Amino acid sequence: MAESDLESEPLTDLEETFNRASKYLQTLVSELDSGQLLAFYGLYKQATVGPCDIPRPNWYQVQAKHKWEAWKNLGDMSRETAMTNYIHGIEKINPTWDEEEEAKAGSQKWIVFSKLSYGSAELNDEDKTFLDWIKEGNEAKVREFLSGEPTLVNKPDEEGMHPIHWAADRGYLEILDYLIKSGANVNSRDQYGQTALHYVVSCDHVDAVKYLLSIGAQSNIADNDGMTPKEIANEQIAALL
Repeated sequence: MAESDLESEPLTDLEETFNRASKYLQTLVSELDSGQLLAFYGLYKQATVGPCDIPRPNWYQVQAKHKWEAWKNLGDMSRETAMTNYIHGIEKINPTWDEEEEAKAGSQKWIVFSKLSYGSAELNDEDKTFLDWIKEGNEAKVREFLSGEPTLVNKPDEEGMHPIHWAADRGYLEILDYLIKSGANVNSRDQYGQTALHYVVSCDHVDAVKYLLSIGAQSNIADNDGMTPKEIANEQIAALL
């Protein structure tokens, strides 16, 4: 075999930009919600592997099912389109990300300053939403937002997750309790048919499991895949259900 046959094909401009974008995403993980991360995951798999052809997870691995669906839903989308959409997704978050990355490559000192300033800009209190405060576990701000707009308590986000789902995902007992007392539906479902009890069970938040059960969370509600909280629970938590 000729040596040239062993050499990889040179990367296209699109592939090089996509690779930079995928590395840049790692700096944003803590700032993105689960829906955004799943969307990027699906596009990344589509771009690097191609259409999803693996079996659907059918047991307690909730996150694995979500990832599979994010990938599978892209159907026969081409690798080029997936890469383009991935890059566009990064641009929506930070239109100048590529220029910033190029500048960082030339100045380590600038990297540190840029990261701090960018992070602080993202975390300005006036820019945070009701759900942002829930994700951070700031009960005082959650109370402040709800006192001004009580209907937020059962308002889902773009991915179909209700405030109670986010509090359950984080295991914030005080916020869960306040949301319930403010009118949150303890058995509300997200787009996958999962309740807050599904979330605390899958995240092993034992105290939150006990609390939700004590205020009427139904342990027999099945999600869109037919899985109840007990079926995805570990042995310790399953004994409580």
